[in-house]
Amino acid sequence: MDLVSAVEVRDGSARAVWMALLVVCGAGLSLVFACATPFAALAALAALKVGRRDALLTVGLVWLVNQVVGYAFLGYPVTWDSFAWGGAIGVAALAALVAAGAMAPRRSAGLAVSLPFVAGFAGFELVLYLAAGVLPSEVGAFGLGVVRELLVVNAVALVGLLAVHPLVMAGVRALGTAGGSVAVSR
Repeated sequence: MDLVSAVEVRDGSARAVWMALLVVCGAGLSLVFACATPFAALAALAALKVGRRDALLTVGLVWLVNQVVGYAFLGYPVTWDSFAWGGAIGVAALAALVAAGAMAPRRSAGLAVSLPFVAGFAGFELVLYLAAGVLPSEVGAFGLGVVRELLVVNAVALVGLLAVHPLVMAGVRALGTAGGSVAVSR
């Protein structure tokens, strides 16, 4: 079974579990990384694992949860520029999804996740770079060291979620088998 294969459940619960996994991980990663949440990785996985509408919903929910976590738990400042950057991050997350979706393979392949991930990361960073031209930002926000660190955070999140995904799907399959509603496809 390759990296992009999935367990399908007839009632759609595997897709729902995958979407929930991305949103829950997005929330947890928001607590750890704040505005450096690995949106590019999450968007690439959404583009690869679920349909377009569900991917859009998933990325939108991850962004919304990120904003709620930031303002409710991390003390984001309640200022116009903070709200504007939140909006820019939302647009960047959607750009990451579009870029990743454009590069997603039509058929599963062993390492087919790499090109959508790189495209998603580039799309995300490009939108934020453009936003920095009109919104207040720090001078070094797009320096090589910062971008490299964000790339590493996204890559680690991507690999971690790819590692967790089969375990979660095996749990779904085990629960579904007990109820008699699971079909596995490769």
